[in-house]
Amino acid sequence: MWAGTLLSMTEYRVQFTVEARATYDALPGERRTQLDRAVRLLARDPFRKTSTAQLGPDEHLRKAYVAPGVMLEYMVAGAILVVVLVEIFEESAYLIDENDAV
Repeated sequence: MWAGTLLSMTEYRVQFTVEARATYDALPGERRTQLDRAVRLLARDPFRKTSTAQLGPDEHLRKAYVAPGVMLEYMVAGAILVVVLVEIFEESAYLIDENDAV
């Protein structure tokens, strides 16, 4: 597991809220590995244009789609990136499926 330590002067230190850490810890190993890779990328540039978006008027509150069915909400404060929410989507369950499309 990537602990979120500062790897270089250009990377943000990553911390998880208690709730986000609990969700992370409950993920299967493969999903945790995907999330670890994504968090490493975000630590280098949390404001990247690909797969991230600003939440509301504050550019420091953001979300990122980091892997299939995995979305993070995070905030950037100084040199720290705080993962606030790890949201998992069940990709096989949609509101409308082919049987509903008439």
